Amino acid sequence: MESMPGWLFFLVAGVAGLELGGMATIFIQRWIDERPMLKPLRSACPSCGHTLSWRDTIPVVSFFVLKGRCRHCDAPIGGQYMLVELSCMAWSLALAHHFGPGPEWGIYLVLGVMLVAGSFIDFETMMLPDRVTLGGAVLALAAALILPEPGWLDSMAGAACGAGFFWLVQHAYRLWRKEEGIGTGDVKLMLMIGAVTGLTGLPVVILAAAATSGAACAVYLLRPGSKGLRTRIPFGPFLSLGCMLHILYGQHILRWLGL
Repeated sequence: MESMPGWLFFLVAGVAGLELGGMATIFIQRWIDERPMLKPLRSACPSCGHTLSWRDTIPVVSFFVLKGRCRHCDAPIGGQYMLVELSCMAWSLALAHHFGPGPEWGIYLVLGVMLVAGSFIDFETMMLPDRVTLGGAVLALAAALILPEPGWLDSMAGAACGAGFFWLVQHAYRLWRKEEGIGTGDVKLMLMIGAVTGLTGLPVVILAAAATSGAACAVYLLRPGSKGLRTRIPFGPFLSLGCMLHILYGQHILRWLGL
């Protein structure tokens, strides 16, 4: 792909992001509904169960053509489907701009799409699938053998320290407050994220997650049914955002922090 014209590579990157985003929406919905991931292979309307044709599953385009409704039963189609697809396309284009054609773009694209899918599931269910966290950790450790950074040893150290630190925080909070603070899914997610960023990238991830989740707390506190300071918010999406920021701007942030 290195000989590909720049405009063509960005076009390929955009389409790849949309297509992977479309696959992510299927994974999200089937995981939440506790349905098999590969059966049926073709998508179906969650309301009427009618199998969708290819023209009904074109990322973003089909949503607008169908005006956000199923062609067969007229049930509304959630806007989160389009948001997932657009998020994955934006991520793919950002990687294309930062890395250009090469293995970094492809590997980080897949890992980022997994983080996006896990984040949307976490927002919806307050749970993170092992297929994302543990599967992503295995993929990230394997990718460390190919990518120049962070290197395999640093990737191993990041995975161990990231998951280990959050495990200690989880158990310390449980002993102190006699309730769950950090979920086990977040511990497993840090196994994946630490493998992606390496040991030196963990401060950026945690600082970014703390800052963005702090801002989101205000939104959650204002929602109907809020329990005040006892309101639970998913932390996985903010850890994922921190990881994605590190992939794109980690070195700049570390230099700015003097680390």
